[in-house]
Amino acid sequence: MPRSYTEQLGKYSGKYSGTNVTTVLTAIKSTVMDPRYQAAISVVTQYREMIRNILNENGVAPGLHGIHYAFGFAVIAAMWSHSGAALARTVTALKQRFVAEGALPDICDMIAEALTGFKPYY
Repeated sequence: MPRSYTEQLGKYSGKYSGTNVTTVLTAIKSTVMDPRYQAAISVVTQYREMIRNILNENGVAPGLHGIHYAFGFAVIAAMWSHSGAALARTVTALKQRFVAEGALPDICDMIAEALTGFKPYY
């Protein structure tokens, strides 16, 4: 027999206390959450600096930096979920999309190669 909304809410409130959740999260913050954050943010920072160096070394105008950072971060996101041929196709599609929006194709190739180790096909 289906429970009423009131019964469901009562069960949920009894089972998931905000105080308990806060206590658990506070207990694991320094041992689990902070180290995971530090590990993840250092990788993102390293990739961002790679992109920045490519843009600066190749004299990309400051007004075009944003679209190239967006391309680089899209490639990074693809790297976290794809590999091999699927990643190559995804990066190629991302390059086509960002070039259509105004990114420089040669710079996109350099960013993709620095991040993934290969250039997009087109």
